[in-house]
Amino acid sequence: MLEGSASDTPTYLSDWSGNGHDLTITGPYGWTRDRAFSRDGALKLELANDSCGQTAGPVLRTDASFTVAAWVMLESTTGQHVVVSQAAKKRGGFHLEYHPDADRWQFGLPSKGQGAAVRWHTVASQQPPELGRWTHLAGVYDAAAGKVRLYVDGVPQGEADGPRTPWMADGPTLIGCTGTTKGRRSAPLGGAVDDVRLWSFTVHPDRLRDLAAA
Repeated sequence: MLEGSASDTPTYLSDWSGNGHDLTITGPYGWTRDRAFSRDGALKLELANDSCGQTAGPVLRTDASFTVAAWVMLESTTGQHVVVSQAAKKRGGFHLEYHPDADRWQFGLPSKGQGAAVRWHTVASQQPPELGRWTHLAGVYDAAAGKVRLYVDGVPQGEADGPRTPWMADGPTLIGCTGTTKGRRSAPLGGAVDDVRLWSFTVHPDRLRDLAAA
């Protein structure tokens, strides 16, 4: 849930699911008010210092269906800002992010984990983000249907074809950046993030809408 030391129910960087995927943070970080204005209720990552959280190992199998969701407050539209990713040898196995080229929220999976001529299978939001506003993002990879989907504040933004040959990103799950298993980190979020959730299946749209309304 990412609650700070002065919140009503402090959890710091603990995994509430009971699966032991606690976070460690590289770079300076702090705590800020969440969308309910709870004191120290959300994680604040510093843009200038490329701050990023990571688990000890992968949380998801990216070669199978999965869903990733988070509340995020974006502070800058200069550059790429990744909210959640999972590291692999050459690139992240997926990106839930803001992408500056389109000025949109975006969820995407690359066609392969290493080598050149990679194709990103992406879905972009219908509208640009609003700076300083809490937004709920959810990305869904439906391996059975071969589709990638994006939801913003519980509203479906569309879908795209997924990778023809799904592959496994076997590095740590990253909060607030993307990177590789060799330790390279890039595209820092430089904003606030809260209530990051990951599922090893496709979450129903009604459930995503409920999470966005909570």
